[in-house]
Amino acid sequence: MKRNLIPQLCVVAVLAAVLVFLTETRARESSVWGQLGLLVEIRHQLVNEYVEEPDTKGMIEAAVQGMVNSLGDPYTVYMPMDEVPNFEKEVTGRFSGIGAMIEPFDNRLRIVTPLEDSPAWEAGVMAGDVVLEINGETTLDMTPDQAVKLLTGEEGTDVTIHVRHETGEEQTITITRQIIEVQTIRGFMRDAEQNYDYMLDDANRIGYIRLTQFTDTTAEDLREVLQGLLDQGVRGIILDVRFDPGGLLDSAQEIGDMFLPAGDTIVSIRGRATIEQVHQSENDPLVPVDIPLVVIANGASASAAEILTGALADNGRALFVGSRTFGKGSVQTVKMLDDGQGALKITNAYWYTPKDRMIHRREKAEEWGVDPSENAYVPMKPVEVEEMLKVRREADLVKDGNGGTQTAITPEWLDETMKDPQLSAALRAVLGKIETGDWPAVGESNVEELVKAERRNNLERRLELLNEGLAAVEEELAALDNPDATVEAGEGVEEGLVEEGVIEEEALSPVDPMAVEEKISEEVVEEAQELEAAPAE
Repeated sequence: MKRNLIPQLCVVAVLAAVLVFLTETRARESSVWGQLGLLVEIRHQLVNEYVEEPDTKGMIEAAVQGMVNSLGDPYTVYMPMDEVPNFEKEVTGRFSGIGAMIEPFDNRLRIVTPLEDSPAWEAGVMAGDVVLEINGETTLDMTPDQAVKLLTGEEGTDVTIHVRHETGEEQTITITRQIIEVQTIRGFMRDAEQNYDYMLDDANRIGYIRLTQFTDTTAEDLREVLQGLLDQGVRGIILDVRFDPGGLLDSAQEIGDMFLPAGDTIVSIRGRATIEQVHQSENDPLVPVDIPLVVIANGASASAAEILTGALADNGRALFVGSRTFGKGSVQTVKMLDDGQGALKITNAYWYTPKDRMIHRREKAEEWGVDPSENAYVPMKPVEVEEMLKVRREADLVKDGNGGTQTAITPEWLDETMKDPQLSAALRAVLGKIETGDWPAVGESNVEELVKAERRNNLERRLELLNEGLAAVEEELAALDNPDATVEAGEGVEEGLVEEGVIEEEALSPVDPMAVEEKISEEVVEEAQELEAAPAE
């Protein structure tokens, strides 16, 4: 009797589970349809009752954009069909433009980094610049695709951008578009035939390679350069990925494979709806592991550059000298929508370093990107970076016919003449490792606190500039109270502040100028105070 009852109870349990599943599924479906019903109802009321006939197609596109924007992810984007052909024009091809990578930032656009020797680079565009206008058109709520249309154009034509540097200063820059052809492997100087020489320090045989981007030819080109250095008896190598906006994941993996022993993790990819992928080195390294390796990166090193930096540093293969990387570590997939309704680019996974650190910088995150090795944090202020890049652009470093230079390349020379403390530290690190077998301390530690201090300095400079703008506003307000006074100093300042979203139009009351000052400085002051009060980690 009991034996017959057991199967019956099992069947009842299964039926109960199925019933619960169906009930929950229907409840979820009912909830979804209820939410969609709200959209349908709102559309119906507007189409029938609004004072003017609305653009029904525009309403639907705006609703879709609203759903996408609610995620707070600038890399998840809906594109109407007319924007698809120009979607994410990459510098791996050949086109006419300014040669800068851009990304959405605070409802505007930010320069990730200008490509070396590009028109943007030559004109003085800096990594981290926020683009406020393109040819007089505000970038407020402008998409990267819309910006690309404005920035690219016929070779030899000009485009004017108005930017705000990280220090807070603003600048209008006119750039002449050129055909962009990226040379992704560079040395520190050229030989007499104008070809790059990759031996930085001839006496100690220290090689130097700068990667400007990760394209489908970068790994192959790098392999050739590395083999040339090995044939010359190289004793140490410096790999420079500063200002490298990244590129192809496959390229980063291939390059990692040239330095790492087989089986080392290069990067992991994980997402809520994706299967985890772990990418490992597969071959014996081209460069023997006993050759000291330093990688230099900074806040303009993004994407694939961060993957390579994290792989080399986390596996103990390289000393990472420089500053925290940019934090672009998300994976997107592009889905074409049915019936020609456009395309949707969706962030569906994040990249993780071998030590399981998420590379991507999320909103209000305290940790992102890749941090320099212990005692190898060498920060550079924006003005110092600008000076270093200016010297690099203007320098014409060419070896003579015998392969010699006018001066010995030493850490001191790199620091004092080339204004490059990070490369100077990298060379000191390699030389120290060769001499003693251990990495010397060439920078600072406690990166988290140092990153906050750097950010605080930038905020304080921005506050200083805002206060200067306030002084001009107060001068104009005083002039309005005195009709005989000539308005000069503050003319047009209010309009700029309103346009920037720093203050609201109604805040520009001559009755209470202090309210204007409070409105402008409140966010900057609060952020600086939060940084000051943050506990040490």
